[in-house]
Amino acid sequence: MTDQTPSGASSPEHLAIRARSLTKRYGEAVALDDFNLDVWSAGILTLVGPSGCGKTTALRVIAGFESPEHGTVDIRGRQVVGPDAMVPPERRRVGMVFQDYALFPHMTVAKNVAYGVASKTDRKRRVHDSIEMVGLAGLEDRLPSELSGGQQQRVALARALAPNPDVILLDEPFSNLDASLRERVRRDLRDIIKEAKATAVFVTHDQEEALAMSDMVAVMRNGQVVQAATPRELYTAPVDAWVAGFLGDADFIPGYAHQGRVDTPVGAFATPHEGKVTVMLRPEDISVIPDPDGDAVVVDREFFGHDQLITVTLPGGTVLRARSGSGTVVAPDQRVWLKVGHAVTFPA
Repeated sequence: MTDQTPSGASSPEHLAIRARSLTKRYGEAVALDDFNLDVWSAGILTLVGPSGCGKTTALRVIAGFESPEHGTVDIRGRQVVGPDAMVPPERRRVGMVFQDYALFPHMTVAKNVAYGVASKTDRKRRVHDSIEMVGLAGLEDRLPSELSGGQQQRVALARALAPNPDVILLDEPFSNLDASLRERVRRDLRDIIKEAKATAVFVTHDQEEALAMSDMVAVMRNGQVVQAATPRELYTAPVDAWVAGFLGDADFIPGYAHQGRVDTPVGAFATPHEGKVTVMLRPEDISVIPDPDGDAVVVDREFFGHDQLITVTLPGGTVLRARSGSGTVVAPDQRVWLKVGHAVTFPA
């Protein structure tokens, strides 16, 4: 796993979660295989990966709902999973927001939020502050059935925040919302978590959501974290071609690197590798320049309003995609030049 230390988090005491060498099996199926993860305090980390890669299992092991066969988990420096430790979920100081919110249908908003607050002395204050923080003041006496999906999610978040946990874990929290509501609620929840200075771990299968929500993203494959970094680093400097293709659009060109460079149909690029390589190009890093003498030919154009995706073919049959602003005017069969601003190479 790539070691990424956010600014101001220079030593282990800044870790909210430290998971090491976790292994979890369900019969013959391996859900976690030497899983390692660092989650820094007061930040949002998202676990993302294809279905069945172990994201939810990792969250459930951290929460205490599953027991691994091997490995350790420390929360705020206290071991909660290990050879001599298996702290029950209610004693881990972890707040959980489930995919279906898991609200009690017969309880009001206030009673749902109060459910996890053990201390009677400040329960009323914690409930009030949490409901105020998520923007539901005035709805304390409503039942979940009287709320919208976005409001129910806010109740679930308020309930997780109310006990003042060390970390909040959210399992696919936006999956039950329609597309028009999802983006707005996602922004709102990020703002709420940041305002609360909380540490949160999200699980999602949506790559765009992971990049937009997070301070750090951990990409999982086959029960392991294969790269953990800031969203920008993951997108611009993926650790391998699989991560590159998983996180956004990318085209790949085979090449041969020699003495620090690789030649391709769209130019030469610097590379630290030698021998056979794969060159990754993101569509937004390719500019299309209309010119009747250009060596590339437009074969398709998808217009989205704010931008467009232009597919071109090069001499030799290489096909690439370029993402351009709506001001670039091209049509199928038109000749163009391509200008590439950034490329990443991987050993073949």
